[in-house]
Amino acid sequence: MNESTAAPTTAALGMTLIVLLALLTALDAMAIDMYLPGMPQIAADLGVSAGRIQQTLSVFLVGLAIGQALYGPLLDRFGRRLPLLLGVAIFALGSVGAALAPTVEWLLTARFVQALGAAAGLVAPRAIVADLCDVTESSRIFSLLMQIMMIAPILAPIVGGYLLGWGSWRLIFWVLAGLGVAGWLWGLRSLPDSLPVAQRVPLQVDGILRAYGRQMRDPVFLLYTLAGGFILGSLFVYISASAFVFTEHFKLDAMQFSYLFAANSVALVLGGSISNLLLKRGGQTRHIMLLGIVAHGLSGLLLFAVVQLGWASLVVYCSLLAVAVGSLGLIFGNLTALTMSSAGRQLGVASALMGSLHYLLSAVVGYLVSLAAPGPATLPLAIALCGVLTLGACLWAQRVALR
Repeated sequence: MNESTAAPTTAALGMTLIVLLALLTALDAMAIDMYLPGMPQIAADLGVSAGRIQQTLSVFLVGLAIGQALYGPLLDRFGRRLPLLLGVAIFALGSVGAALAPTVEWLLTARFVQALGAAAGLVAPRAIVADLCDVTESSRIFSLLMQIMMIAPILAPIVGGYLLGWGSWRLIFWVLAGLGVAGWLWGLRSLPDSLPVAQRVPLQVDGILRAYGRQMRDPVFLLYTLAGGFILGSLFVYISASAFVFTEHFKLDAMQFSYLFAANSVALVLGGSISNLLLKRGGQTRHIMLLGIVAHGLSGLLLFAVVQLGWASLVVYCSLLAVAVGSLGLIFGNLTALTMSSAGRQLGVASALMGSLHYLLSAVVGYLVSLAAPGPATLPLAIALCGVLTLGACLWAQRVALR
């Protein structure tokens, strides 16, 4: 596919289906963010340290990376519908297991199972959109999916805190299980299978390895995927470091921070809306993406300079950080569309490889940033560096594509 290709039939991608795909995509975000307010209670209830409970998040991210790699071949062999429904069912079972966990080892296992299920909600919707849409249309759909999906991190911590007022931390996982069941029932009724039977490939180990090998040798796909990993790493650095910055340095309490976190999520949604508006007015996918990358990197660099000069009041810090986060809305949908458009025929494998590499690379970025001394300067510096790396990878990919 390319930007000049006529759009295939997209009638199946009505707003109802887009909302369903966004819900299934957001299962991982809800499973990450909703239980964060309950971490201290979980540690106390299971009699373990806070660090041990934080491992439940690391295990979940590993499960997402592994799960996406597993679903790719399944999507190309059995179509999009069956593996996605299977994954949502696994997510619901993992959530039930977490709600019943008597020990932290049980909880770690349940979180891994939960992540394996949630991974299907990341891989399959990308493949469905890429099946049915050209680059411009898929950019619009991916941006719209991101906007709807970002409701999850806006509401999830607040909902988690509210549920803790009504019950224990186990209630949070029961609610996640309920969301999984609701998504499964809705999907059973409404999910299409966008991959024709004639285009499905056998499920053979050597064939799977060759398919992944072909994608790894495609320089344009690989460079765009690396760019996505760097920019996702920037987002995860923000998620993991912002709580420390605002509660320890700016002395905000937990509720004030949750509202600030929600406000930045709204900024990301607004960025996605701007991206869609520019696409509707004839803007090119690549140009909009590059605009977002430059804005993201420059806002991080400016914020770092402001901190170093001692001018970083709470208002200034929040404003520049909001620009950095909001600019991601111009990047994610467009970068995903360009990556998938360079993927070739086996879009399930491509979507899986892209997602796995994204999470693995973002985990490496997060680990490297964690080695630095925490503080208000570390976060914007990491954002600026990720922006530079993302820009370099995208420009390199475009140069290779022009050749």
